[in-house]
Amino acid sequence: MNNKLLRAVSEPFFEKTGELESAVYVLFAAPLDKTASYRSGSRLAPQAIRLASRYMESYSVRSGLDWEDLNLIDIGDAVGMATVEGAVADIQAIVEEIYKLGKTPVMIGGEHTVTFGALRALKPQAVVVFDAHLDLRNELFEEKLCHGTYLRRAYEELRFKLVVVAARALSHEEIDYAELNGIIIVTALDVKRKGINYAVDSVKEALQGVDSVYLSVDMDAIDPSEAPAVGNPSPEGITTMQLLDIVNGFVDRRIVGVDVNEVSPAYDSGNTAVQSAYLLLEILYNIEVARRSLS
Repeated sequence: MNNKLLRAVSEPFFEKTGELESAVYVLFAAPLDKTASYRSGSRLAPQAIRLASRYMESYSVRSGLDWEDLNLIDIGDAVGMATVEGAVADIQAIVEEIYKLGKTPVMIGGEHTVTFGALRALKPQAVVVFDAHLDLRNELFEEKLCHGTYLRRAYEELRFKLVVVAARALSHEEIDYAELNGIIIVTALDVKRKGINYAVDSVKEALQGVDSVYLSVDMDAIDPSEAPAVGNPSPEGITTMQLLDIVNGFVDRRIVGVDVNEVSPAYDSGNTAVQSAYLLLEILYNIEVARRSLS
């Protein structure tokens, strides 16, 4: 890896250290925190999530997997976070290098804009995002590239199939844009009223015929009663269990990258960081189970 783009950390995620060559999943953090429209502080999320992971049990009741079953290494933090454009470029370079090594990139944000760099690197055929917001605005507070517009910029450039799950904080501009472009929206109310199977079926239908899928989780998809420390909390979110049940229903070998982002740790006593660490671990276990089922 290009050491100029990364800084090693003393407390890696779930204490996952080792040799890059033997790893299957390669995790790094992108502590970008430049365009927050409400609560800032997402630059502190990677440290908080890693710390939370140190004190969690690693056995998964859902998957039956444990710490030693996940061949993951944490390679540190991206350092080029001074500007949004520079951060996106550096994240793209890091993810490209990970992918060229035949590894699966795993990223902890930071604000959600960091996902743009990963999408540019991987060019997936489909993207599934869990988010209270659509992030499809053309501009937000006179910014063309920020946490509220990154997904529109990425979609315009890369034209992937797009599914957003748990949406509920919306604008007419974004709804119109989604309808015009065939973007699938599964709202939080859909999940609650129509059920997990409806959400899973909607995602799976959208993913038919694609070979590569990127999965991104904005922690504000979760209801603030469970995950209050996020940049833009919104009531009536889904639960951690609902999110993981949906992920379990559609995740398969096609997942080429994962990220979790938008935690602002100062806004609770650590609960949201714990939820984030747990979610990320369980998602990775889900991917691992799907891959093992084909071996």
